[in-house]
Amino acid sequence: MRATIKHALYSTTTAAALIVGSLAITPGVATAAENGAQQCDVFNFYKVNPYGKSSFKSRGSTVSKYNSSSGASWLTLSVKTNKSRSTTWVGEGGGSIKWGIGKIEAKTSYSVEKKVSAGATVTNRMKVDAKKRGFTKPGVLYRKFVIRKYRQNGNCGSTLLDSWHMKAIVSKLHFAECQTKRPSCKPKA
Repeated sequence: MRATIKHALYSTTTAAALIVGSLAITPGVATAAENGAQQCDVFNFYKVNPYGKSSFKSRGSTVSKYNSSSGASWLTLSVKTNKSRSTTWVGEGGGSIKWGIGKIEAKTSYSVEKKVSAGATVTNRMKVDAKKRGFTKPGVLYRKFVIRKYRQNGNCGSTLLDSWHMKAIVSKLHFAECQTKRPSCKPKA
């Protein structure tokens, strides 16, 4: 019986020593914060943001039509465009116009026209109040965008590498309008 107690005590002591020893030699696991740097893939990426307000640029002359009825009416006004308009870089460009348009369309919900030519007859249907003259002028709507190129670094931060600004046509057929009882008014988009 004495041998059984001695053997059980020896087994318990051995097991405890093995557990304590294994804890002593377990390698430490450092966190990213303890190492001082996270590990991320390094790659370049683009961000595109519109800025400022949209701007209207004319493509033709102002035309008008008088509503002689006693109530509001829908009048059809047609005009031939005499100016072409283009999407352009503001300052130094980042590449081809097509490249810039591609970045804007890929990163925003805007659809961009590269160029709108002169010589097309366009029609505006506008509601004009009774006994008023309606005026309209065809044009395009521009919006400015900044295209930024960044690099994600190995520490998961990012660095701005370059940026470009583009003035892009976001509406190829936009009408400025006004109506008045006076001889004329200045159409506003």
